[in-house]
Amino acid sequence: MAPQGATTTTSVVAPGAGLVANIPTASTTHHPAMPGIDHLSCEEEIIYEEVDNKFAEPDRHMISDDRVIQNLIGLERLTIPPLNYFVSVQQNIKPNMRKIVTTWMLEVCEEQKCEEQTFPLAVNFFDRFLCALPIHRHHLQLLGCCTLLLASKIRQCQPLTVDVLSAYTDHAVSPDQIRVSVCRARICFSL
Repeated sequence: MAPQGATTTTSVVAPGAGLVANIPTASTTHHPAMPGIDHLSCEEEIIYEEVDNKFAEPDRHMISDDRVIQNLIGLERLTIPPLNYFVSVQQNIKPNMRKIVTTWMLEVCEEQKCEEQTFPLAVNFFDRFLCALPIHRHHLQLLGCCTLLLASKIRQCQPLTVDVLSAYTDHAVSPDQIRVSVCRARICFSL
């Protein structure tokens, strides 16, 4: 510890940079039970050049505990569609049509730099809707637009707009069609 009235320097780390500056701080007499600011970091503490480039180590308790995988399997059952809608609900839609629309949805998400969870949530909405109501195959891209809009509103700070989604369909789906369909879906599913 420094004597009373002496100044010490404190190192500051900024995100994206290494050690940035040494800032002088005034030191006062400290009570032995209450360490000062110079004792907040461990001597063995590693300061990385880039703050966000290191990830946590795997938790051995989480890996070795069988309850974790059982809980994840239980949660998966709650999020997957409850039935094969190609057989029981949708008469006009085939699996390759779903693949085309979901590939298009992925491309929209990539080009718009959507959050990582936006696309899976949109596909989950897409599949759940197809499990619930039969639709015509010409409305499949409209459904993709609506689910992307809803997922982006839930997962992103800057959601996709109806005008952007309409432009990605080459204006085959109008912004008004998207708005009306989202409103109807909210009413039907009480979102």
